[in-house]
Amino acid sequence: MKKILIIAQMLIIAMVVVKFLAAGQLFFDKDEHKKDLSFVGQAMAQLTTSGNSTPKYKDILDDKLQKERDLYGVLEKRKAELDVRENAMRTEEQNLQVLKKEITDKIDALKVLEKQLDGKVETQNTLDLKKYKDLAKIYESAAPAKTGAMMEKLDIKTAAGITMSMKRERAGAVLSNMNLQKAVEITKEITKMSRVNQDAKP
Repeated sequence: MKKILIIAQMLIIAMVVVKFLAAGQLFFDKDEHKKDLSFVGQAMAQLTTSGNSTPKYKDILDDKLQKERDLYGVLEKRKAELDVRENAMRTEEQNLQVLKKEITDKIDALKVLEKQLDGKVETQNTLDLKKYKDLAKIYESAAPAKTGAMMEKLDIKTAAGITMSMKRERAGAVLSNMNLQKAVEITKEITKMSRVNQDAKP
């Protein structure tokens, strides 16, 4: 946009120079010179007849260059508007860069936190698995009817974890000796835990 303004200004200057040259040619043209002399004579005659009234003369060059001046004024105004807009856009871009950095920093911090949480979850899962395996050994040593009665009193997640850690035949025998509704809930929890474990595998 600045290049266009510079080119336009150069064109205006060139047009002004051409106008000056054309105006100079008028003074050297004999016919035009005579017209100018007759114009001066008429003006002097008007001065003598009109008394003290002063005639208003127009500058010929002013008339011929007025369009160029108007165009130059419009271009200068447009240039000022574009400069203001460019400065506003530059400020907005700087604000966006600052905001982008803040977001990037927050994302990095969240990734670090996510890794820490993943580590803690993995550690907790390992501890839970060990606990369920230890409890499964204890419950497997009892009769299925007694084990079923005891596991009915546990929360669903713990009962499901213990059942998952038992041998398949033993787990089936324990579930068959439990209340039907409790056995269904434990089976649903086992299915959910199995999905979570599958998704956690790389």
